[in-house]
Amino acid sequence: MCGVTQVQVSTVAPTQTRTLQLAQKRILVLGSALHTQSVDAFAWNDLPGYLNVGDYDVIILNLVSFVEQQSSFGIRAERLPTWQQIARLLFSPNSEVICIGLPGADVNNSLYQSTTWWLPVTPEFVFNSGEVIRNVKPEFAYYFEYVRRWFFYATPSFKSHFMGLAGYLRVVHPWANNLQVGMGAIAHTRFNQAIAFKLIFRAGYVDRSRALPASRGKDAGVEPLLTSGVAVWLPPPTEISADEAISLILRERYKRAVEVATPEWAAVYQLPQQQAIAAQVNQHQQEIERLQQEIALAQKQLEATTSLNRLLYEQNQEALTLIVCDALRQLGAQVSDANGAGSMISSGIMRLTDPSGREGMLLVKTRAGELPLSDLRQLDQYVRDLMLNQNWRGKGILIANTQYSQPPNQRNEPFPPNCIRAAQQLFGYCLVTTTQLFQAIAPISATNSTLVSFGVPFLR
Repeated sequence: MCGVTQVQVSTVAPTQTRTLQLAQKRILVLGSALHTQSVDAFAWNDLPGYLNVGDYDVIILNLVSFVEQQSSFGIRAERLPTWQQIARLLFSPNSEVICIGLPGADVNNSLYQSTTWWLPVTPEFVFNSGEVIRNVKPEFAYYFEYVRRWFFYATPSFKSHFMGLAGYLRVVHPWANNLQVGMGAIAHTRFNQAIAFKLIFRAGYVDRSRALPASRGKDAGVEPLLTSGVAVWLPPPTEISADEAISLILRERYKRAVEVATPEWAAVYQLPQQQAIAAQVNQHQQEIERLQQEIALAQKQLEATTSLNRLLYEQNQEALTLIVCDALRQLGAQVSDANGAGSMISSGIMRLTDPSGREGMLLVKTRAGELPLSDLRQLDQYVRDLMLNQNWRGKGILIANTQYSQPPNQRNEPFPPNCIRAAQQLFGYCLVTTTQLFQAIAPISATNSTLVSFGVPFLR
């Protein structure tokens, strides 16, 4: 069983420190799609699916538009914040929930039976109307400048949440079975009934198994567990719209400026200089778009040419083979896998044909030191196998990145004498460094053209 008791709530205006704290809060407005960068605001019929009200410090509820849009079935019930989300927000430190509208009005929604669905308990409301408004607290004096008539007042009797108080408290705290309610009037009728009020709640635990002496107070035996933030209920304004009232609260209470949306008809009224400036802006935007396209093209060209720099320092044989092939294609060669299926790239073996139709067998190598004779023998084996198996006639070419850890101008001779003698006298093959290939590519990149024949005499 859960019990409800009442405590007092202060309605003293906030201090300067408190005002600064309010200005730093994260705020969500539901029911008014206001234009401001510092506040998240959504209409009831345009709530995002990802919204969680527990992420905010303050929620302002426009219940005027809520009732209006519910009557026209304009709200998707599954997008509305659940009472569990609002309960967790309300019982988080320094939270605030402000609502504007008529309480207790029935709405056409199976999930939310009234506009008070978000409160654990609510006062009993009497629907009447009058014009005399007294004892307005300074904290909301700016708001009541736009309220000329009231349509309800709240009594000090409370009724529980539609899910039952026990069900509500289970969301707030697993041990809670008691709720204390504090109510403070913000404005009164002539006969001293609250037409606007604050509510604060304190969830507690009472051990029902122990009897307490009758002389103890009504709060005896209540172990406080959690105190809520502040819930504020304001009557709908009569002199301005609810949207304007929310903008007023944001400006006065939370120091948040709301941008006024430009009406469509305002575009018709323009000064002569506006049209001239607009034309300049349009011209500059077109120029920016053109330059952005040129920049994008230049960046692609830069990336393509920058990759060729790896000819000078690439240490991975497979990666270097791909770069060498790109460089040879820029020199006009046709390059393909030796077996035609991409299986030989990792071994550095490729076939190429120059623009004159001469063919060659290419072997690419990376070496930390000078080129060993075994690399030349490997190339010779591939060439001889191709000659015997396919009656192929061509030339062997070995392109090597030797001493790759050193800058090109500090490297020693890349090919030892025995490799040079074997290439020239025994095999008739061509030995080339990746530095030479890079130097052959340099004038091609500078002129953005392709040579008719190779920049180095590979196949001559």
